[in-house]
Amino acid sequence: MIKPELKYIVVLFSVLFFIGCKSEPKTNDKPSTHKPIALKLIAPEHEAQYDIGDEINFNIQVLHPDEVIDLTLHVNDSIYQEDIKPESQTIKISTVRAKAGWTTLFLTYKDSNGNQKGATRNVFLFSDIVPEKQFANILQTFSHNEKSYTQGLEFYNGKLYESTGSGDYSQSFLAEVDLATGNIIKQANLENRYFGEGITILNDTIYQLTWRSHKCFMYNMDFEKIGEFNYEDEGWGLCNNGKSLIMTNGTSKIVWRNPRTFEIEKYIYAVNNMNDINQLNEIELINGNLFINVYTENFIIEVDTTNGKVINQINCSDLVKEGRVGRADVLNGIAQDPETGKIYMTGKLWPSLFEVEFE
Repeated sequence: MIKPELKYIVVLFSVLFFIGCKSEPKTNDKPSTHKPIALKLIAPEHEAQYDIGDEINFNIQVLHPDEVIDLTLHVNDSIYQEDIKPESQTIKISTVRAKAGWTTLFLTYKDSNGNQKGATRNVFLFSDIVPEKQFANILQTFSHNEKSYTQGLEFYNGKLYESTGSGDYSQSFLAEVDLATGNIIKQANLENRYFGEGITILNDTIYQLTWRSHKCFMYNMDFEKIGEFNYEDEGWGLCNNGKSLIMTNGTSKIVWRNPRTFEIEKYIYAVNNMNDINQLNEIELINGNLFINVYTENFIIEVDTTNGKVINQINCSDLVKEGRVGRADVLNGIAQDPETGKIYMTGKLWPSLFEVEFE
């Protein structure tokens, strides 16, 4: 016979033993396939800043050389160095010929199982030149439709074309405009759900962006819609170089697109020696460089198409003083007539359009 006290002890021990056994972790007989970290990037730090011309020290720490095969360093979309020895080292990256703005540096390699691995750093490059300062001087003044909320301005075969937006999405249109009088010769209205933005004309096809609808409409020269493209981000300014469409989206990024597919071909960032220039708007290619309105600012910038460097900042205060009267809004609209070489500028709801020179 078991004493009552001992009976309770035996029961309690049995319960504790049972709980203890149930709480023991299960063991996995299969060997672990997890591989240790093979390498680390020590430098540069994420979003490190440099001036073009600086040398970037790309510092790699290799922890397990047997797990690093085919080590390759890429700068943006190009291979910078391949067949790199799997050992800790510092690779010096030249930026002398680099583009301004964001640059992606990334390593790729394979582990011993053939799995692709990688490590990335994004750095920012400021321009190595200080932009020149010029002024936009008025040479001649023309009438402009005060109802035109100018988003795009374009000459083609000696004729002036304009694209407008509308604050309430009810008055966006594409128009051919009489330069001398400002009168609309012909017009095509957009559906109320679309806010018209930049236009350009290439090979008798008119391309018109929309603001937040992610659509680019295409028209023939009779303003009949012949197609459309979809794109990400917003649509702001548009021009072309005879081969590609060149587009802004309200950031500092400028994108080249294929006119047949609208696929991105390349891009740059507009950057001076101090910062990148955001809110890029209406855009025009003049003598190989891009001249761009900066939304809400009384100046335009001239940008080198090869690297994004801002090479000139043009003060347009005289234009704003003369053109922004009454209910007129901000400066926007640049167009060069290829047949005469003359440059014209205006603004949103401005009563005037100006022939200008930069000096």
